Amino acid sequence: LFQGSPTSKFSVINLGSVSPSGVAVTPRTVGWTGVEQYAAHLTYPLFKDGSILGLNNAPAIAEKKAKKQALAWTVNLTREDVIYRITDEFVATVSARNRMGLAERRVKLADQSVGITQEQQKQGLKLPIDVRVAKEQFSAAQTLAKLLREQAVAGSLGLSKTLGLSSSSYLSLSNTLPDPPDPPPTTEQLIGACLSHHPSLEKQRAIIDQAKQDYRLERFRLYPSVFLDGSANYIDDFSGVSNSASVFTGAIAVSVPIFDFGAQLATTRSKLIRYKAAQARLSSTADDVNYEVLKIYQTIYTLTHNILGLQEDVSKAERDVQVIQAQQQQGIAEPLTVIEKELHLIAKQDELEGIEARRLSYYARLQNAAGGAWKWIP
Repeated sequence: LFQGSPTSKFSVINLGSVSPSGVAVTPRTVGWTGVEQYAAHLTYPLFKDGSILGLNNAPAIAEKKAKKQALAWTVNLTREDVIYRITDEFVATVSARNRMGLAERRVKLADQSVGITQEQQKQGLKLPIDVRVAKEQFSAAQTLAKLLREQAVAGSLGLSKTLGLSSSSYLSLSNTLPDPPDPPPTTEQLIGACLSHHPSLEKQRAIIDQAKQDYRLERFRLYPSVFLDGSANYIDDFSGVSNSASVFTGAIAVSVPIFDFGAQLATTRSKLIRYKAAQARLSSTADDVNYEVLKIYQTIYTLTHNILGLQEDVSKAERDVQVIQAQQQQGIAEPLTVIEKELHLIAKQDELEGIEARRLSYYARLQNAAGGAWKWIP
């Protein structure tokens, strides 16, 4: 009856004949006319990959949330690492600068000791071995002063780079070191806070949740997917006569994974193994945090014990220096003895300042190991 091209342009050649039922139809001839067709198709998932109408917390969405949470805890850990690095470099740099005064004083006294010892050797009061020992002490004092100077320069350069400043061999810093925490934290406080709020544990929990949701997603992909499929078609010849027609269809389609079921099952099993491995790592992470905190705390305890002993030694050395200086003023003490007493005092003071700075660095390390659950530097 109709002929035409696939462009929806049809030509009605002849319309009118006797129908098979014998009804007569008035014949008439119709010219060329155009037919337009419009169609719309909609597919909406009712159940797919664990999502029910998109209303529940689907595994794909939950996995993204867990990943975001893990990244947030990673930022927290990175922040504590930066605080520790800056604090450690600051303490090391300022400590080296403060100890340079003692080192220079030691070099000066050691030089005087060499001169006095050489003079006494000429007088037959000292042996050549005494002169050699004095020179070795002088060389050691010079080496220590040089090392402290280089440490101060290296600390300034490193701290400038860490802070994002232009490199400088002498960065303007306060010469006062922060005070140690008073009172220091107890092991019960540290362990309790770390195991309950440590960012490493929270990050691992987020990783576990992420692995769980990833496993759930792959498991739901083994299930059939259900879709609501609807379409609408509209046809009109735009001839001015109401010859338009509309067709609406709707169906529920079910997609069953058959051919790739084995591969999907293997993927699901691998995700399950990854999920269980992440759960097992949580306990090992807690053990690592516990061990690190306790190890640092024991080091701080040992350093504190050494500091108390050195403080007593410094007090005794200061008393000895005051006594020998008073005797020198009275003319009953040798200059070399006075120098030796003062060198002994400087050595104890330098050792004390070095250990105190080291303890401060370990307090900063303790805060880093605690993940910020315990605060010394805000």
